Amino acid sequence: MGKTFLIENFVPHDNYFSVRVDRSISARGFAIDGLEDLRTFSRVASELLRNDKTVVIDEFQRLPMFVLEDLASVHPSGRLILTGSSMRVVDRLTGRNSPLLGLLRPFRIGLVSPSDLLLSLREDMTAEEAVSLAPLLRDPWTIPFHRSGSLLEDVVAMLPNIVPGLVGEIFTEDERELTRTYSSILSQIGSGTADHHRIADTLHSRGIIKSGSSSHVIPYMRNMVEMGLLERTRIFRRKKYVYSIPSLPIRMYYYLDSRYGISDRLVSYREVAPAAEGLLRTGIEEFVFDLMAEVVGGRKELLKDPDRELDVLVTVRNRPALVGEVKWGKVTRSDVGKFLAKVENMRCRKVLVSRSTLDTDEVEVLTPDGLMEEASRYSETMLKSR
Repeated sequence: MGKTFLIENFVPHDNYFSVRVDRSISARGFAIDGLEDLRTFSRVASELLRNDKTVVIDEFQRLPMFVLEDLASVHPSGRLILTGSSMRVVDRLTGRNSPLLGLLRPFRIGLVSPSDLLLSLREDMTAEEAVSLAPLLRDPWTIPFHRSGSLLEDVVAMLPNIVPGLVGEIFTEDERELTRTYSSILSQIGSGTADHHRIADTLHSRGIIKSGSSSHVIPYMRNMVEMGLLERTRIFRRKKYVYSIPSLPIRMYYYLDSRYGISDRLVSYREVAPAAEGLLRTGIEEFVFDLMAEVVGGRKELLKDPDRELDVLVTVRNRPALVGEVKWGKVTRSDVGKFLAKVENMRCRKVLVSRSTLDTDEVEVLTPDGLMEEASRYSETMLKSR
């Protein structure tokens, strides 16, 4: 729904086609007899491109290969925009036998960027409220609920009704066994299992994969990274990665389902509130992490040594560019000392993110207003560079 709205309203185009599940064609603003026949559709779309039109085909992965071959043969005439939301998109664009390989520039529409979201919320709420709600609002389906006054409670109530459908839309067109494997991996990561060895062991014990080797799950996880369902973050100075679900509502669904069974029974918000609020606090830390990586223009990395752990570590060319801690509760001067002790050997920008100001010149303190200023400066810089 998000990509369709974006393309229809903000991307100039001449013709918009959508491929239904049964492979029939919906054409908006275009009437032609026999368009339900795919060979006719292929001929019409190809002719439009030859006439230098901009043609959008939504859910293009449902098309048979001969249509994609016909469209590829017209290149470089016209402008072709293809959109899709299933795992098959990856194969159709980058697979070894794809006729589209090298002809299109893939662009993934993921979560709303941290800076764009903060700047869009500043007219409706305080900076503190914006940062507190941003982890939920980055997933566009939650936006209609943000004026209700109880966003977290409303989102939690809707999770069982919305998330399975959103995720299912991606997997329904794949083979049944592949769908089961992808969904099981996603469920494991969402419920808190980050280690791919443990995920492989669990799936093997359930008869979902043939071996407990992590090599049997890594390819699936990489595909989900390509789709934006998972995020892969490198551990600092190690050739090891941690996989996580970047969408907080989707992660909430799997976590709360594993703990409370929210997909099987009606659960009151009061019952799940401590877990949901804890997930939101973690989501705020991750949102700040994403925002800092965006404004610095670096890579997110994880520092989780036994003797020290950081909320924020952004590197540029493999060197620390910014490190930080997020203290969304009460913050004291002792927190400053503990943070500085962790990063004393790092020569980079050091920030402590807090809801309130702190009288100290030992470290840069960023309040919600400060985060809003960071987003504003970044946005202005990007606009000037275009």
